[in-house]
Amino acid sequence: MAKKKPNKQGKQRKQPADNKKKPQQPVAASQQKAKAAAIPKPASTGPSIGERISGLISNPFARFFALFIGLMVLFYFFYILVYENYLEGPITTTNAVIGSALINLFGYGTSTDGALIQGDFVMNVKRGCDAIEPIGLASCIILAYPTVFKRKLPGLLVGILVLLIINLIRIVTLYMTGIHAPKMFEVMHLEVWQFIFIVLAVLYSILWIRWDGKKLAEERANKLQ
Repeated sequence: MAKKKPNKQGKQRKQPADNKKKPQQPVAASQQKAKAAAIPKPASTGPSIGERISGLISNPFARFFALFIGLMVLFYFFYILVYENYLEGPITTTNAVIGSALINLFGYGTSTDGALIQGDFVMNVKRGCDAIEPIGLASCIILAYPTVFKRKLPGLLVGILVLLIINLIRIVTLYMTGIHAPKMFEVMHLEVWQFIFIVLAVLYSILWIRWDGKKLAEERANKLQ
C-alpha cells in the first residue's frame, strides 16, 4: 500500500506566543496619584488680620464712623464735666427770657424767674430744652465728614443758629400746648419734639453734606478751566 503523505496545507503553524507584556506603571506610583487626587486642597484662608485692619483704615466710611463716635464721646465728656456745671444755668435762663418775649408777641402775658416762664401756665426751661444735644449731634457729623475745614466752619455756625431758633419755636409751642391742651404737654415735650429735633439735626447735616459736594464739584470745574 502506498503511504499517504501528510497534508502540509492542513497543518497550521502555531504562532509563537508573544511573551512580551506591555509595560505597566508601578503600583505604588499609581496609588500615590490616586491618593493625591482624593485629598481636597486646603481652602483659602482669606485676608490676614493686618490686611483687614488696613482695609478698614483705607475705607472712608469706616474712618468717618470711627471719628464720629470719638467726637460724640468727647462731646458727652464736655457735656457732663463742663456744661452741666458751668453753662447750663445761663443758657437755660437765656432761652426762657427770649422764649417769654416771643410768647408775649401772641398776647400771652408771661414773665420769667430764672429759667421759669410764668403766666397762665408755668413752664421750667431746663436741661433738654436747650438744644445742646442736637447741636452736638449735627456738629460731630460735620466735623467727622472728610472735607476741608473752611467749608465745615459755615456749616457749624449756620447749624447752631438754625437749631437754636427751632428750640425757641419749641418753647413757644410747648407753652401754648400747656395752655390749650395740658394733657398733651408731656407727650409733646418728651416724645414728639425730641424725635423732631433728632430728625432735624440729621437732616441739616445731610443738606450740608450735599452743599459741600456741590462746592467741591465747582472748585474742581474751575481748576479744569
